[in-house]
Amino acid sequence: MSRAKMRSLIRKDIALAPLAAVIARHFPRVGTQEGREMSEGCLAFTQAAAALAAQYATLRQQAHESESRRQRYEAIALTAQQLRFALEGLTESDLDTLAAQQDLAHQAYVNELDEHRSYDLGIQHEVSGEPYGPRSANHMQQWQDLRWLEQGAKRLCSPRKRGRPENIAERWAARQFVFLCHKHGWSPVRVAHSGTEKQQSDPQSSDAVMCLAAIFVAGGEHEVRAKSAALSALKPLRDKFTYVEWTAGSFDHPYLDPEPNEYTVSLKELTADRHHGIGQLPDFAPENE
Repeated sequence: MSRAKMRSLIRKDIALAPLAAVIARHFPRVGTQEGREMSEGCLAFTQAAAALAAQYATLRQQAHESESRRQRYEAIALTAQQLRFALEGLTESDLDTLAAQQDLAHQAYVNELDEHRSYDLGIQHEVSGEPYGPRSANHMQQWQDLRWLEQGAKRLCSPRKRGRPENIAERWAARQFVFLCHKHGWSPVRVAHSGTEKQQSDPQSSDAVMCLAAIFVAGGEHEVRAKSAALSALKPLRDKFTYVEWTAGSFDHPYLDPEPNEYTVSLKELTADRHHGIGQLPDFAPENE
């Protein structure tokens, strides 16, 4: 095999952007004409995949912001605890000395204010609702300011589960992607390129893995991690799961209760369980009547 052809094959496997190009390369073709433009089905799939990438990006950002908040609250709780422990280690004399230095620091701040000589600090604090001057360190201990700050922050940062963090956004996007594939005639959705789908190792990424990875990249994931994330998200979907679809216009009629379409989905197939209602009810009348 020539070096140029080898580079071409390698690039075909790892190049994930742009999304439309990846889908055009990996989406199952209808017919044998190689040089034709994308089929209508492929174009519709590409548009739906782009919308999915945008939704995934939103969920990914929300998950990132949630984790960032958790880390900030965790830092506040830890810092408040450390400061409380440090204050508890001081003697009464140390606390008095610290309180005196607090007052001096506060007075130095006031002296640096513009027109500080005409600045009535007592009135200003009264107007703003703040106490006059700093609360001394021993008063902070008496009022337990730091303890309640610590406990409040802890309540806002639920402990992180052990092990790798759950990739909620990726798992959600993978389910949406598998449903999307089946709806566009791409069945079964394969994780491995060859052999049984139950094999433990997948030496080469399948077309479906590449397309889902491209969706992750379009949604903000790094290209290096996208394929492994797609593979990890798709593997559990070999088992069946329930998918609920709310069709367009479901909530347009305020006097009608919307009914979703329910499906049983796996990588292998999609089965419709219910379509807009519960179907025909059985006849419970006695046979003799």
